[in-house]
Amino acid sequence: MHTQLQPDGSLLLDLSQKQARELAKTVIQHAEDAHTALLNFAYLLNEAHYDAENDFRQPPHAWEPGAHQPEAK
Repeated sequence: MHTQLQPDGSLLLDLSQKQARELAKTVIQHAEDAHTALLNFAYLLNEAHYDAENDFRQPPHAWEPGAHQPEAK
């Protein structure tokens, strides 16, 4: 994990998916001791992890009239 202070005063975190997942897991395991902002950050890390793992993408125009629809079995 790398941290970098930006000129505007914000902080840039650069971490791998594995590091983000581990950080989120640790924070959530100790939720009773964490501040709300930290918990929100952990939940955002989890959500980003799940989004990165999910490779399904809705085909363009899948529900438009005339689009090919899979047959129901």
